[in-house]
Amino acid sequence: MRSGRSDMNDALEARLERIEAQIAIADLVHHYARAVRREAYEDLAALFVAGGTFEVRSGRPDRDEFTVRQRFDTPHALVAFLSEGKGKPHPVPLIHNLMIEVEGDTARSNAMMTASITGTDKQVTGEYHDSFARVDGKWRFAARIYTVFG
Repeated sequence: MRSGRSDMNDALEARLERIEAQIAIADLVHHYARAVRREAYEDLAALFVAGGTFEVRSGRPDRDEFTVRQRFDTPHALVAFLSEGKGKPHPVPLIHNLMIEVEGDTARSNAMMTASITGTDKQVTGEYHDSFARVDGKWRFAARIYTVFG
């Protein structure tokens, strides 16, 4: 039979592990945004699991309907696409309202993103729905879905 103190230690350890995972995932989300902002697209593949995907949709925040605009089935396909536009107008992402739910070695998050487009007066607003996996002790994107609100 376990003591109350041992149960408290287990609960504290579980809370600490969840908090550490949330911080690591938040850092990952912000690292991605910084790499896009700096056009350091070559850094992005390492932020995903090997079979990680990225999808861009058009939709509205108050409706479930959407249209898929682009889908990249590997991190390297995403990097290749973004690299083609290097030096051209690109988003300067700002992440807001990041909410993270951790379940063992997987997690999900939701965040808003606004971005001005360099060299233009345009701005884009949308929402990320991300899933993550912990691989070899490090959190990586398993899938990113960005819905552009229009």
